[in-house]
Amino acid sequence: MIFLRATTLLLGMALLPSMSSANEQTKLENWLNQVVSQHPKFQAAEAAVEKMKATLRAAEQPLFNPAIEFEYEDAGVNTKTAGISQTIDWNNKRLAQESVADFKLQHALGELKQQQQQLAAEALIGLVNYQISVKKLKITQKRMGSMAQFLSLTKQRYDTGDLTEVDLTLSQLANNEALFQLSKSESKLIASEQALYLLLGNKDGRFLDTLPALEGVPNNPEYPVDDREKLLDSLPMMQLARARMNISRAEIKLRQREQRPSPTIGLKAGKEGDDNLTSVTFSMPLFVRNNFSAQVDAANSQLIQVQREAINKRRQLAANLTTAAKTLQVNRKAWLQWQMTGSQSLARQEKILERLWRAGEMSTTAYLVQLKQALDTQANAIDHKMRLWQSWVQWLIASGEISQWLAVNNANNR
Repeated sequence: MIFLRATTLLLGMALLPSMSSANEQTKLENWLNQVVSQHPKFQAAEAAVEKMKATLRAAEQPLFNPAIEFEYEDAGVNTKTAGISQTIDWNNKRLAQESVADFKLQHALGELKQQQQQLAAEALIGLVNYQISVKKLKITQKRMGSMAQFLSLTKQRYDTGDLTEVDLTLSQLANNEALFQLSKSESKLIASEQALYLLLGNKDGRFLDTLPALEGVPNNPEYPVDDREKLLDSLPMMQLARARMNISRAEIKLRQREQRPSPTIGLKAGKEGDDNLTSVTFSMPLFVRNNFSAQVDAANSQLIQVQREAINKRRQLAANLTTAAKTLQVNRKAWLQWQMTGSQSLARQEKILERLWRAGEMSTTAYLVQLKQALDTQANAIDHKMRLWQSWVQWLIASGEISQWLAVNNANNR
């Protein structure tokens, strides 16, 4: 058979669970963790966590250090004094600052987890796009070979008078179209390779031979989920929203305590001539020109803002969950239908078309039109498989299940 045979390739993609084997799944998980842990975005998020840990340690320290004072006066009678003073955190502002820093650390940890999942999703999508591009290139290469041989056979039959010049021209046009398709597939493969290079930071290309394989068909999610509200609460984006609300509440308490002044007590001792000198001082700031109420109002408004944003984010996440589950179900159903009937029907159609054309029962025009439709269907099947895997990745993100694939930096979680 001289014409394109991509059907065997498609049928070779066995109908399996989400991974073809436990070893393949382990390989994919290890690859994802390596990609995520080595990515600069993730390492930047790790540095942000360490920064907030240091900020929390700083917030746990006392707000005010003691001050010492020495004084010497020579005005007929020598006066020498030494003193110490201490501002007192009367309203426990330190505890309020510690609370703010602790919630900011939780927010940084949430951003780290979110960055993990986002990078893992980008890696999976990049892997899908690359492997699908490889498969499509193989199909277009076979298509190019088939059209080249078809053109050669058409020329032979034209020379013997079996075909007309119109038939020859049509075969030449079909060959040119196959060449364009090949160029398009090669360009897409280059783009997908570069996307992986950008993600992995690898430019030598040797890693392409060790990429994990995405074969089979992803499993359908259990939908609707058992506890939708609990699932939404567990998502990193909702955890970030809660952390922002906790930060805002803690900042309100801090601003309220900052409205209350902190007194300073001092003690001095020394000599004035031959006499001993002792004094006690007490000072208290007067918040009469600025009582810091505007700062409290701003903190309250900030809390209202993040609460409304959290409500909107929850709606978006709920919609994403529904969309991702239903899209995966639809794409998987279509792919299974193709596996059961479409690919086999296409293989039979190719054989029939070739037999009819060779017997002269079908014109070259009709043959090329129907063959093109068959070839386009095979290419569309590969595109659909890409959409199937992409919808699976979107489900992993929407449901938070992608976190089960990630083990990097778990020690950072408090």
